[in-house]
Amino acid sequence: MLVSVVMPVFNGECYLKESINSVLLQTYKHFELIIVNDGSIDGTKNILSSLDDRRINIIHLEDNCGAAHALNVGIGAARGEWIAIQDADDISLPNKLEEQVRFIKEHQDVNAVGSFIECISGDTDVPKRSLHIESTRNYLSSKEHIYAYRYYLNPFCHGSVIFSKSLFHQIGGYDPQYKICYDYDLWLRMLERTFIFKIPNVLYQYRIHADSISRNNNQTINEDWLVASKYIKKSLQEKFGREPRFIVFGLTEACEDFKKISLINKIEVTSYFYEDVNEKDIMQIHKDRNADGVIFLENIRLIHLFNKLEEKGFELNYNLFKIWAGYYK
Repeated sequence: MLVSVVMPVFNGECYLKESINSVLLQTYKHFELIIVNDGSIDGTKNILSSLDDRRINIIHLEDNCGAAHALNVGIGAARGEWIAIQDADDISLPNKLEEQVRFIKEHQDVNAVGSFIECISGDTDVPKRSLHIESTRNYLSSKEHIYAYRYYLNPFCHGSVIFSKSLFHQIGGYDPQYKICYDYDLWLRMLERTFIFKIPNVLYQYRIHADSISRNNNQTINEDWLVASKYIKKSLQEKFGREPRFIVFGLTEACEDFKKISLINKIEVTSYFYEDVNEKDIMQIHKDRNADGVIFLENIRLIHLFNKLEEKGFELNYNLFKIWAGYYK
């Protein structure tokens, strides 16, 4: 079974050799490594030119078009029927491909499988607490939890997953409109067709950089929210056969940011309510305004209210949807 490992890279000279070596040293030997240089202007091209390994296929793109485009190009050149992703600053543990291939062979209905991850620091040390927070997706391992929390946060680390090339093409590949969360968008489309399994062993080290765990909300759009809300809206469109209407609830700053998301995704929001509203008010608002669902921007300060709504009869992913918003103070 030939596995095509696809690695997009843009200005990745710092960790590129280490990442490539982690693939070349895999205990599973029947693979090819396709590296797509996405218009790098640092020393990436020189590093790639120095490689001499028949298992490696290097594609140079003249212009930087984004990782999603580079991945589509790389997968288009893949000879294998299974695609493993390797991000250019991460590390695959030596047995990653071997364990995932074994799982696929033992479960004939599998179309995609990820694994647990370990978070490691980038060029500057990241606090252990931040590394732990980034690895919380490990807790989403069962089928029930992955489906229940698929809108809450991205349940899979990108480079941890191996998937069927046939399924990838069936759902249209990566969407280049997303610069960061192209993987999350792909997983949600896959989950509409099939289940993505997760091996409960650490097989991949995900490198966290200090600037990747902070957001300047005035300058960036939260792509996690953009992707999650797109599929929340889609689920109710299919249910009702019309455009759904929502109430959005969260901390003030979170609600203000979500307004940008609603404009992009054309989500009809009848009302925004902040942390000072109680569950009786929101029940009445939901009834009076004939909203189809509540989008709950969850912060630890608001968990008690979410629980109250469930106690009052709201159902997760039916008329109550929660998205992680814990980075708001």
